[in-house]
Amino acid sequence: MLSTPPAQEAETTTNRPNRSPDSVVPGVLIALALAAAVLVLTCVVVYYNGPAGPDSAWLQWFIDHRTATLTTVAKAVSIAGDTTSVAIYSALACVLLAWRKYWEQAVLIAVAAIGAGALTFFGKLLIGRDRPPVVDHLVTETNHSYPSGHALGSTVVVGVLVAVALPVLGRLARILALVLATVFVIAVGLSRLYLGVHWPTDILAGWLVGLCWLTICLTARPYLRIPQLRTYPQSKEIPSSSPEDD
Repeated sequence: MLSTPPAQEAETTTNRPNRSPDSVVPGVLIALALAAAVLVLTCVVVYYNGPAGPDSAWLQWFIDHRTATLTTVAKAVSIAGDTTSVAIYSALACVLLAWRKYWEQAVLIAVAAIGAGALTFFGKLLIGRDRPPVVDHLVTETNHSYPSGHALGSTVVVGVLVAVALPVLGRLARILALVLATVFVIAVGLSRLYLGVHWPTDILAGWLVGLCWLTICLTARPYLRIPQLRTYPQSKEIPSSSPEDD
């Protein structure tokens, strides 16, 4: 019999991104602009060490327009956009994508969500801003106020989920997804003002920081390629005639 050819070893291949400056520069510029806006806003908040600019007037407007129905809606929206809820959304998405072998998308969502949580925690710890007067609170909050974790987390998680889903959606579904995501993120932020637990600048900071981190994640997405294992089938033995077979 002919000798069996050696089996082809598994080859690990990596899809390398197209590192074209044209595809990276816009994202970098947007992230820098958002970071600059966050820096300016943070300096203003730290300088005033309390309500800054129109904070008090805008918050009072929401308080003055409270109704029983709006209170119920605001509490429901706030729960849908809180830290626990967005963590559940991202975890479920990661599990589903990993089960379907979409590793890059799962890693992207995980990195975005974990980063959002870290930015919220350390941002509150660093600035240490007090919340509005407790007498105006409709829900109980015990941590610091700046930036809004609800606004930041919902912006990042909902944004990255939509970004991952867009390529598989039709044109109409894409528009609908973008509109619903935008409405949801805005509603979450406004619900926190209605409930009296944040200053308007807290919400604005949450949106800006969230958009900045989301932009960084999406800009870096081509560089988060996961190596894929590709194996080649082994050659089968091919019997050949020998003198004994004749």
